[in-house]
Amino acid sequence: MNKIAIIPARSGSKRLPKKNYKSFNSRTLVEIARDKCLASGIFDKVIISSDDPFFEQLVNCNKVGFIQRTEKLAGDNATTDMVMDFFFEELPSCDTILWVNSVSPLQTIEDIKNCGLRLHDTNVDCVMAINTLYQHCSISNNPINFNPNSPFEKTQDLEPIQRYIYSCMGWRRDTYVKSRMEGFKGLFPGNMSLVEVSTLAGMLIKYEEDFIICSKIEESLNYVQNVDIPKEIHITQ
Repeated sequence: MNKIAIIPARSGSKRLPKKNYKSFNSRTLVEIARDKCLASGIFDKVIISSDDPFFEQLVNCNKVGFIQRTEKLAGDNATTDMVMDFFFEELPSCDTILWVNSVSPLQTIEDIKNCGLRLHDTNVDCVMAINTLYQHCSISNNPINFNPNSPFEKTQDLEPIQRYIYSCMGWRRDTYVKSRMEGFKGLFPGNMSLVEVSTLAGMLIKYEEDFIICSKIEESLNYVQNVDIPKEIHITQ
């Protein structure tokens, strides 16, 4: 088990209760993430991890496993680094772990594959999925990529913003474990690579309206992909 994809699935969620249990156009969010990880074909094992053994029933083949977390590691005070420490302890033989978020159901198989392959590069220690935005941006009312006293720039001329979207993030075991043992407090030690993914991958489900919007988008995408165009209709560009 060298290359692992992990799908965290907490039982609790305050903003959208039980979101990992809800049906999202006939499948749960966890099932969608599982199937896309399997379809990518780049992982030795796909692991679902939750504090609720209910999710173990989603293990549907020998390439999928389940790791139960303690309630402490599934609570509101559990940080990502605490959970990653636990995963690397539970999986001592793995080389890399790609964290695939179930709350990004619109990320594509290609998005996951691109993040995983980048992490498998021996020159990379950690990865984060991003969307690059050409927009005027400020922090606390302070412009960070434009001058408000200059003529208003075209968006394509701006310094782009690289927005972390958390749909996928991953770590190389050797670098992560060694850095943590040496007292590193951050989450991304070593050589970090930012991986551009689809815009839809950045749509995270945090609230009920997010769930509804994303489900409608997926439903529409599936309809467009499956619809038969009559032969007499010719599409020109």
